Amino acid sequence: MDDYTWRRRLSERRRRRERERLFVLSFFLLIFGAIFFYFAVYTKTPEYAMREMVTAYKAGDADTFRRHVDLNSVTLKAYDDLTSDLFKYDTQLSDRERSLFENFYVLIRRQMCNGAVKVINTYLDTGEWTLPGGILKGRQLGIDYDILLDRSLIRHTSLIDLESVEIHDEEATATFSVVEEYTQAPFTLKVTLKDLANDSFNIGGKEFEIFGRKIKFPGFSLNFGGSDWKIVSVDNYRGYLDAVSPILRQNLAEYIDNTAEIVYRYNNLFEAEQSTFITMQRSPYGIMTTNQRAEVSSYITNTIIPSLEERQAELDQVPIPQGAQFLASLRQESTRVTIMAWQSYIKGITENSAADLDTAASLHKQELVFDQRIEEIVHNSAVARNLPELP
Repeated sequence: MDDYTWRRRLSERRRRRERERLFVLSFFLLIFGAIFFYFAVYTKTPEYAMREMVTAYKAGDADTFRRHVDLNSVTLKAYDDLTSDLFKYDTQLSDRERSLFENFYVLIRRQMCNGAVKVINTYLDTGEWTLPGGILKGRQLGIDYDILLDRSLIRHTSLIDLESVEIHDEEATATFSVVEEYTQAPFTLKVTLKDLANDSFNIGGKEFEIFGRKIKFPGFSLNFGGSDWKIVSVDNYRGYLDAVSPILRQNLAEYIDNTAEIVYRYNNLFEAEQSTFITMQRSPYGIMTTNQRAEVSSYITNTIIPSLEERQAELDQVPIPQGAQFLASLRQESTRVTIMAWQSYIKGITENSAADLDTAASLHKQELVFDQRIEEIVHNSAVARNLPELP
């Protein structure tokens, strides 16, 4: 091998090794750059936050889900959307009463929203929908909170997936596909996000005009400290209610019409049975005799309770549209609690048990709550008839 050939091969080998070193270096720089971009840039973006939130929602990770939703801000805006037509369908209110209630529910906005946050947090932690209690328990504020939650659709709306995220200066918007479970109506919810950490800056995401053509560069957020992207409002929640609520109201109206004859017939029967029951209890001494107790017990067991069971059996035979599920379940629960109240009453009078009589009275109060809810749903009532005192 001559000297020229040897030097040429040596030079080629040196260039090959340099290319190999450059390739290895480029590869590691690419990996390092990707890792840097992921942890220093992408994990600080609103898109990452929203994808993490959706994953947490599906996995039941309450803490991670809560980290990306400012529940206090969301519920305040949603409350305004929900109550904007709260009294629209209450035909029993005069114009003056409607105005009074609208103003009153603006004043108690904070208390109502705090209750909603408590309800949502309990659901995230336990998977159970409960009522907030406290000042919102019962009808201290003139409204049944259970009915309000049902009208909000929150208990039967499922999050399907994240659709898109866009950055607009210091805010971002995201869209989610959701479905209302009763009607299976799909909808796209649009939300606004803010980085509450306030130590990030955005790059891109704006339109520029180059050679007469408008070009929009994709935007992303750089944050070398920390980020706290949170949903602060659901922008088209009112639109979601307007899209789904009419379907639910139509379902409810159909169910009410289809069960009206059953309800009317058994209401007349129950009124007659109640009159007979009151007559059977009468005693010149104010205390039922042993024979009276036995007769009353037999009448309840053989007449009143079977009538309740027969009524519920007939109601259960009527097809229940998805939008009427809440009303149908209230009727079932009312029947169950009423039968338990009568059974406790029987035990109380036959065994002379004050504890069972107290239980019967407590169950009867629960029954009255269910019946009032049912009455309000049937008549599209939003509130109790009397304006409550401010807490």
